[in-house]
Amino acid sequence: MEEKRLEITQGALKLFCQYGIKSVSMDDIARELGMSKKTLYQSINDKHQLVEDALQIAFNQDIELLSIFKQEGLNAIEQFLKFRNMMEPHIGQYHPTIIYDLKKYYPALLNDFKEKQKEYILDAYTSNIRQGKKEGFYHEDINENVIARLLLAHHIYTFDDTNGLFTAIELRDMELFSEVFKYHFRGICTEKGLQEVERLFCD
Repeated sequence: MEEKRLEITQGALKLFCQYGIKSVSMDDIARELGMSKKTLYQSINDKHQLVEDALQIAFNQDIELLSIFKQEGLNAIEQFLKFRNMMEPHIGQYHPTIIYDLKKYYPALLNDFKEKQKEYILDAYTSNIRQGKKEGFYHEDINENVIARLLLAHHIYTFDDTNGLFTAIELRDMELFSEVFKYHFRGICTEKGLQEVERLFCD
């Protein structure tokens, strides 16, 4: 994405996150960025393209977070600790209205985003489970396909404040993340794995 288009998309995403998509006009975006609509349209065709680009940025953020689960030098449980810490600044960044607007006005874009997101999340968690088994932290007989899907459910529902299970304020308390992960670990970890969980999450 060329620099000016990226600047515009990032500015638009900021407004979308604060106010939703429908209520933000191209005039609002131009005003926020301190440019004319003519300049804006030199880089962006229309609002639909802007929403599509904004979703791509959000998707790239997810990829960056999920790359932790393939990072060399971290064991499987350390990966979760780093993931928890990196999630903190992203909590509560999306106003609930943005999801409603995407469902109503941009369903195809939202569905495409969810499918790509699901694929990367499952791949990341499956990689983590396989690594944990090799390291002796996870039980050999766990079904990685099932466990990865359960972790996917946490990723797209439990940790998303727009679903209403936990508020953004509650999710910013990293102890909540630790409790969810410890609950997960107690189901799949060997004694060796539980010792590592104790070292990392219970100090």
